[in-house]
Amino acid sequence: MKPVLAAIPLLALAVAFAGCGGGGDEGSAPTGEAAPPVSEDLGPPVAYGEVQAVFEQYGCTGCHPGVNPSLDLTAGKSYDQLVGVQALEDPTLYRVVAGDPGRSFLYLKIGGDPPVGDIPAIGTRMPPRAAPISDADRDTIRRWILQGAVGLDGRTGGPEVPTPGSPPRDLDVPGATETAGTGTIAGTVVDQRFEPIEGALVTLLLKGAGLPGGEEHYRVAVTDAEGKYTLDEAPSGQFLLKAYAPNTIYVSRIVAVNAGQTQEAHFGLPDRVVDNPKVSEAKAEVTGGGTVLSMRVDGFDLDPNYTLAVNPGAGLAYELRNANEAPGVWSAEVGETLEGPWIFLAVDKTCNVSEFLTVEG
Repeated sequence: MKPVLAAIPLLALAVAFAGCGGGGDEGSAPTGEAAPPVSEDLGPPVAYGEVQAVFEQYGCTGCHPGVNPSLDLTAGKSYDQLVGVQALEDPTLYRVVAGDPGRSFLYLKIGGDPPVGDIPAIGTRMPPRAAPISDADRDTIRRWILQGAVGLDGRTGGPEVPTPGSPPRDLDVPGATETAGTGTIAGTVVDQRFEPIEGALVTLLLKGAGLPGGEEHYRVAVTDAEGKYTLDEAPSGQFLLKAYAPNTIYVSRIVAVNAGQTQEAHFGLPDRVVDNPKVSEAKAEVTGGGTVLSMRVDGFDLDPNYTLAVNPGAGLAYELRNANEAPGVWSAEVGETLEGPWIFLAVDKTCNVSEFLTVEG
């Protein structure tokens, strides 16, 4: 796997420079060595078979790799893809850091340390569109990691993790209410092979009870040939970022920015397996009253909040609507005269991203 941490300078997402296990957590074991004796406060030893049973109980093995091929959680393959392996969706973290659940992407992703409600800062809680896993099962995974993340042979495997990274903190602040401000978000977007994606979109969303679906896209930035993006004029407060690229699975992040502050957010987008949704017939027509945007969307399980038209030149994103949230024409009218190019895309409720259609306008 190609390392990317050395190429990503961290400004706001600080990396803790510590040894394997994050330093000082009871029960950690160096890579390849037998796990230390388990202290009583960690409970009885957790065998990896118990962890695998949790994956199977909650359907994780169906989506990984059936929907998201960047991770295989099936029996016989899951351990080697977890312990000491760099996370894709947040390349600054590792999937499992032996001895340190707080820095383990797996534990954060199942809601082990959600900074805002039950939503992890690193994106959608797993399993998606379902109730959280039980406290007991989540604790099984926590204790397994604390005890050294041992495999079936009773040893901690995987590569050594010299810089396990730190997830973002202090995000439980009031939500941003303005669409623009004086902050800046910068970062990178890579694909499943950790190669930079040119032309990926990073969007800023605000949340609120009065918004359709509880959230709305506003600003957007586009990545360059090195996969880098800069989103200027970010508002103060907490908001969502989402990254999209053609034929991928999109990734979310919670971000909090103060006035004039620069934050970093990095994304890795898995390849999509399901060829859904499909888009065609995209149009951007300038009228006397503004711009009419429309596109045909076909497929199933369409997400009404993620059928988008993006104007990179203006740095703005708009959501298209369909009265029945069904296959057919989705549209929106923008009260501004905006010239192209425009980028159109659609997403389904399993986070699959369509092709991108570019219209000059």
